[in-house]
This record gives sequence, C-alpha cells and structure tokens, in this order.
Amino acid sequence: MKSKKQKIWMFIVTLTLVSIFVTSCGANTPTIDVDAERTGFAQTANAQVTLTSQAQPTPTETPQPSPTFTATLEMSPTSTATTSSATTAAPVSGNDAGVWIANDPPDNTVFASGESFTVTWTLENTGTSTWTTNYYIKFSSGEQMGAEDEVFLPYDVPPGTNVKVSVDFIAPENEGEKQSNWQLVNANDQSFYEFWVIVEVSKPAEE
Repeated sequence: MKSKKQKIWMFIVTLTLVSIFVTSCGANTPTIDVDAERTGFAQTANAQVTLTSQAQPTPTETPQPSPTFTATLEMSPTSTATTSSATTAAPVSGNDAGVWIANDPPDNTVFASGESFTVTWTLENTGTSTWTTNYYIKFSSGEQMGAEDEVFLPYDVPPGTNVKVSVDFIAPENEGEKQSNWQLVNANDQSFYEFWVIVEVSKPAEE
C-alpha cells in the first residue's frame, strides 16, 4: 500500500505534466492581430479595384457624323389661271401693228340712199406678230350702215404682208357724208389699229 507521500508526489507530477501539455497546445494557437487583418482587407480591396480598372477598356471618343446638307429644290410658282381659246390663239411673240393701204371704193364715193355696196380695205401688217384668222375687224363708231359688228380675217397675215377685208354696207336714208370707223383686233380681243371709210349718200335717182 502506497504511502501518503507517494500519492502527493504523483499528484504533483501529474499536475506538472498536464500544465506542460496545456502550455504546448496553447503555443500552437495563433494570436489574431485585428489591426493586421484590417490592413490586409484594405490592401486586398485596393488591389481588386486596380485589377478591375485595368481589365476595363479605355473609353474612346465616338466620332460624330459630319453634318450633311440636303439641297432644297426651289420651285418657281406655277400660274393657275385658265387659258381661254382666245389666249391660246394669241401670237407667241412680237407686237401687233398695222397700217391702212387703201380701200375700194375710195373715200367720198357717192351712193344713193338704200343702195347696197361693199368696201374692201387693204391693211398691211407692220408689226412682228402674225395676224391669224382669229384676228378680226370690228365696228367701233360712226355710221354702221347695216354692216356686221365683226368680220374675221380670211387668211393668216405674216409680218410685212397685207390682207384684204371686205364689209357689206347699205347706204342710209338720210343724205350727206357718212363715216364708218373700224378697229383691227387681235386674238386676245385687244384692238391695236383704227381705220375708216367715208361715203356720200344722195337721194335716189328719179325715174
């Protein structure tokens, strides 16, 4: 049977061994440095940001398209006026002008009251436009003596040529000098020259 001293000794040895064991195990456990951990985290975050920015492509300026100019065609205004048949028949260019050449019978020819007679005028085209058959002569004033209001030219009259236009009359009942005034009119109904005939009206001859 062990003595009391031996038991105490064994207890001390056992306690010493346990202390040594506990001490050696504690030496292997690393001590966490909080400040070092914070510094490491910060460095890791900065490195990650640097790598991310390097991985991204460098922004380049997008070229802007040069402005293009579209030409605008300006159209001249078109007249909406309706063209009449008279306007269509008007001369393309030039001016209207005329002159009296002769009339047959000549002025101051004597006709008996109620007598029928015909006057033929010779008119020359002194302008630069052609007188077409849409040109006419019309009674304007004086003694009409039964004649028509208008008589159209019988054919086209180029510049520098003449035309003969005939009008039928009846001598009035009252005696004396009678003058009948007429105008030359173009296809636009614009008069541009005036002429006339003068006759003497007498009593009918006694049978």
